[in-house]
Amino acid sequence: MASSNRGSWSTHDKLAGLLAVGLFAGYFVRPMESIVVAVVSPVLSPLAVWLPFSLFVFLLAGSTGLYTAVLQAKLRDAEQMERLQRKMKTLRERLQTARDESDDDEMERLRSEQRELMHHQVQMMKGNFRPMVWSLLVTAPAFIWLRWVFTSPAAAVAPVAFFLPVVGQVAWTATVVGPLKVWLVWYIGASVSSGYVGRKLVRRAA
Repeated sequence: MASSNRGSWSTHDKLAGLLAVGLFAGYFVRPMESIVVAVVSPVLSPLAVWLPFSLFVFLLAGSTGLYTAVLQAKLRDAEQMERLQRKMKTLRERLQTARDESDDDEMERLRSEQRELMHHQVQMMKGNFRPMVWSLLVTAPAFIWLRWVFTSPAAAVAPVAFFLPVVGQVAWTATVVGPLKVWLVWYIGASVSSGYVGRKLVRRAA
């Protein structure tokens, strides 16, 4: 998938980035959405019919959340970024001390070291975009398809409502607050919770 150097982008990373940009256009461009739906529907539609739909949405969101968590653990070097941030903090403190003591030579040396650390930090930040690019290859098609299901009358896959304990029957397309619909809140909640659990499991397994 990606090169062993976490801070650099391989050819595969760059190709994945171009594909991710194209998929992201599916959120806004109807023809791209139609292409994504046509590709994904043969896989997801049968599952949506076979499983209870609320469970299907939960599992779909949970799978994408777990996939993203694993990618972040694999492609991001969080420990190195933390070490770099600690070095930057220590360097700023030393620079302030040199400034208070009017030590021009020390200030110049520390500024040079600070520029070098900032360069490394920028490279690390660029590398940290890689997990997002690879995760979009899965999360974007899944979300675009799900949004299409709830907004297209031709989909005929999703039930009108589902049952929640205490609350009762709730329409999937009911508004929770602002632009947030019930289905979107359900999806985000499942994705975030599964991602959190996934990161915990990955850390323990590491």
